[in-house]
Amino acid sequence: MKPLSELAAALGMSYAFAESWVPEYGNAVLSRWPIKHWKVQKIFDDTDFRNVLKATLEVPHVGEVNFQCTHLDHLDENWRMKQVSAIIQSSDSPHILASGLNSLDETVYSQEQWTDIVKFYEEIGKPTPKVEVMRFLKSKQYTDAKDFSGECESMVVIAKGQSVQGTCKYGTRVDYILASPDCPYKFVPGLYSVLSSKGTSDHHIVKVDVTKCANNPSHESDGNNNKITKKRR
Repeated sequence: MKPLSELAAALGMSYAFAESWVPEYGNAVLSRWPIKHWKVQKIFDDTDFRNVLKATLEVPHVGEVNFQCTHLDHLDENWRMKQVSAIIQSSDSPHILASGLNSLDETVYSQEQWTDIVKFYEEIGKPTPKVEVMRFLKSKQYTDAKDFSGECESMVVIAKGQSVQGTCKYGTRVDYILASPDCPYKFVPGLYSVLSSKGTSDHHIVKVDVTKCANNPSHESDGNNNKITKKRR
């Protein structure tokens, strides 16, 4: 995909691209480290044009880092549940999951805030916000990078009645970076942030640093954190 290949070349990065339903639309991973191998998987079945891109990065002094990138359905939570369930069932190794889940996390809102968000969605003609996907992922022991925002959290867009960082043009947080259970990497406290996309996308940039867990003896860390930047378009 030419725009992506040109971007990767300009940044000196490796890349992998998973086309969805039209050319130049899909999921991509860009890495400053070599992409050892990658594959594209239809999320649920052949009727689902969305996919998940699974890439294994070869990071110096760390080893292999498994990274998954996807973008779930934007209208139907029941369909999103089928999609995320299929992703988990097909994942056989610890990984970092970066995704536009299009689902909210109810635990970061007060009841009053949630009521205002529901009303706000109704006013702009969007489907009622749902929370089943994030409930499901948390029940599967996925860790949300947002929990490591610390004092470095910077407000980009705040929807009516909302007090957490928004990641889309409506101000709500629908984009996430998550670590699977038993993941040998941990999020660095205080280094989660949301950065403005400056008009290049209707979603903002979610950025977090991860590091190898010290209690994993298979690789010795040199103390450097490995940055993952995710951007939805």
